[in-house]
Amino acid sequence: MPNVKLPLARRPFLVMAASSVLVALAPGRYARAQDYPVRPVKFLLGVAPGSVPDVATRQIADKLGPLLGHAVIVENRPSAGGIVALEALKASPPDGYTLSFVHVGNMSVAPSLFPRLPYDTTKDFAPVGIFWRGVQLLVVNPVLKATSLVELINLAKTSPGRLRYSSPGNGTPTHLGMEQLKHAAGIDIQHIPYKGPASLLAVLSGEVDMLLEGVEPLLPHLRAGRLRTIALGGSQRLAVLPDVPTFEELGQPGIGTIWSGVIAPLGTPPAVIARLNRDLTAAIQSPDIRRGFEAAGRLITPGTPEEMAATIRQEVPRWREVVQHAQIKVE
Repeated sequence: MPNVKLPLARRPFLVMAASSVLVALAPGRYARAQDYPVRPVKFLLGVAPGSVPDVATRQIADKLGPLLGHAVIVENRPSAGGIVALEALKASPPDGYTLSFVHVGNMSVAPSLFPRLPYDTTKDFAPVGIFWRGVQLLVVNPVLKATSLVELINLAKTSPGRLRYSSPGNGTPTHLGMEQLKHAAGIDIQHIPYKGPASLLAVLSGEVDMLLEGVEPLLPHLRAGRLRTIALGGSQRLAVLPDVPTFEELGQPGIGTIWSGVIAPLGTPPAVIARLNRDLTAAIQSPDIRRGFEAAGRLITPGTPEEMAATIRQEVPRWREVVQHAQIKVE
């Protein structure tokens, strides 16, 4: 066949036409980002149905669906560290239709607890944003002769290893937060692991002296006088507990806060990430979500994908120091 040279004026037109055909025949990232979403969106959760993160995610999903114009489905794949759900997320197409709600334990702590993770939390996902922070509260049995954090620390230093705290198990936020406090304050308090809610019953009965737990399950017992408050996680006091000082106020910053956010598969188009961030922010700031979260001791703190990525990068080495110092092992 002879080598036919096209006039220069026709070449740009043909290039544009070929590009349009390719986009139409093989919907790529550009097409997906422009049309997104055109079908239901799914959240993979590494927790059991009915758990606090599950309930919170479903509440947000109910608000997110109308904003996206399609149903938002929550699929539970519970496992230690949320590994099963996040491994499935990593393998999902990067199109914005499969996402996951994650927390600090999944992304910042897990690399130290599980040395052979099938993914790198700092490299293998696309952050969408951190949307709220769950505050933990340090409480003691009223029999204990400590009414403040200073008194508690002094008591622990006077009798190293005599005081005891409970947790729902090794590697849980309660366990990690208390070991973080012990490391920062230079104190020795004995860890007694229980299974799930039994850790709360242990401090109520006096089997142990203290517990660091989310605000919501503690509120009824605080109001009944069965527990005494010591300090609150984060840097901001809560409306439901206005008289309880924060760890930061008391000179122990960075203790007792569990952030929650959303991630997507690596390679998800930036336009899709931006749409998800915008609509998730609107969903969680709806009046009824805000009221419910604040009543449960959660702080709504929407942030950018870049801020979430930076948070994870900064926290991984900090939690590695805590885990190694306390020699924390998960079963």
